[in-house]
Order: sequence, then C-alpha cells, then structure tokens
Amino acid sequence: MNEFDQLWRRALTGEISWLTASGEPAVLPVTPLSGGSDGLACVALPYSSAGEVAGLRSATEVAFSVTDSRSLSQGRPGHAVIGDVEIIDDTEGEIFSVELLRQELVKYPPTRTLADSPLLCRENWWWLPRIIVRPMRVRRELELAARTNPATQALLVRDDGTGLTLDTVTVEHDRDPVRLTQLDGGPLRGDGAASAVSGYDYSMPDLERWERWSLHGALFGDELSVAHRSGNPEADLAPLSLLPRIRRQHALARDCRKELAARERARRA
Repeated sequence: MNEFDQLWRRALTGEISWLTASGEPAVLPVTPLSGGSDGLACVALPYSSAGEVAGLRSATEVAFSVTDSRSLSQGRPGHAVIGDVEIIDDTEGEIFSVELLRQELVKYPPTRTLADSPLLCRENWWWLPRIIVRPMRVRRELELAARTNPATQALLVRDDGTGLTLDTVTVEHDRDPVRLTQLDGGPLRGDGAASAVSGYDYSMPDLERWERWSLHGALFGDELSVAHRSGNPEADLAPLSLLPRIRRQHALARDCRKELAARERARRA
C-alpha cells in the first residue's frame, strides 16, 4: 500500500475531480473507502449521485484528493493522485455490502440509520447499490496545501493546458470577479479556461449536515469570472428537526430508486 492509499484509508473526507468530455471541470466530496484484496483507494457513490457523475464515465483523467485539514495530520499537506479509473456498477450492492459497508458505517454515521443491521439493509435496499470508482493507473501525484477554513478555502479544478490540474485556494467571495489566492503562494496564471472552485463543510461528529458550495466560470490570472454559483459558504449546520430529516430521507430514497430503475431499463433494452 503506497503513501496515498494510507492517507486515503485514514481520511474522513476526500474529493474526486475530473474534466468532462467537453472540458468542463467537476468536483465531488466523497467518503474515502478502501477495497479489494490490496485495500486500495476507492469511493462508493449512491445512485442518487448518478446524474452528477455521469461525465465521470467519459473522463480521460480523474483525481482523488485529500485536502481538508480535518482529515490530515497536523501540519501535513494535502495529497492528490491523477490518472485512469475503473467504474463498477454494483447495482445489486454485493461488492459494497461485503467489502465496503463496514468502513462506511464508521466514517459516515448517517449510513448507520439506513444499513446498520440486516433488517435496515432489507428495508433500505436502495442504499446498498453503488457506483464504485477505483484509481487504476496513476500518472501524476500532487502535494497541495491543506484547507483549514471551509467557508473561504476551496479546491480549484481546471485544465491549465497540460491536463487536469488541482490547486487549493483562498476565495474572496465579496469581489467581482472573485479573486483566488493559491494557498502555497504561487501564481495561478489562469488563461480563461473553464474552472470550478468547490468547498464544503459538515457537522461534527455526526456528519448529518453537509454544505457544498461551488463557483464555476473562467479564470483569468487569479480572477474568476463567475457564470454560476451554488451553495452557501456560511450556511448554518445546526441539527435537523424530525420532519426535515424524514423528508430528506424520502427524497434520497426516491432519487436512488429512480436511477436504479433507469439503469435496469437500459440493461434490458
């Protein structure tokens, strides 16, 4: 097991990033898991994420990264690997249940309310099928400054002319265009390419509440001309009351079932 696989194994959260076939950058925060006989890095995405990661299937390069300081030893930098991936549609949940569920129960507490017993697994069967993504051939490795402020620090993903590139940056939200400063102090040298800036925060220790925020646009030098933004970097992560929690679970079940049904129809066609 190499250094990155060990880091991934210890991390509470990580990110996967890629460029779509049209060159648009995308970022998704994930729960780091380790699978296979060698215990190598992987992620297991519920089918509610199928639409969001559709572009991942045709991506020429994919990055796995750990940049959140809460998943790093004190004073240690983040790390990323970039290369090819294998994508497995585990539509029956067999791989996830056998190899990965126990890890997710430890790292991602919300899964305990859905699949912490044989009875819950039967009742919430839709939570077990997963899109499993594993790095295959690593082409490049990067060291990245750790992000310590979830509201103002983020992961910048783009094609800088050499392929998929990652940087950790400080974001000045109140400027237009938005100014980005690389955390290690180096210049960004944006040339107008499509860029995505993505940050996230989560409630501790239950991880029940997540807030993802992102900015998409063109990067010129160190300024991002924002075309689209989502999420709220300053969102309140207070615990949900009972009714919103029930509604969220129903929406999650609906989305997973819908995507699984579409996958089954496509298989039969």
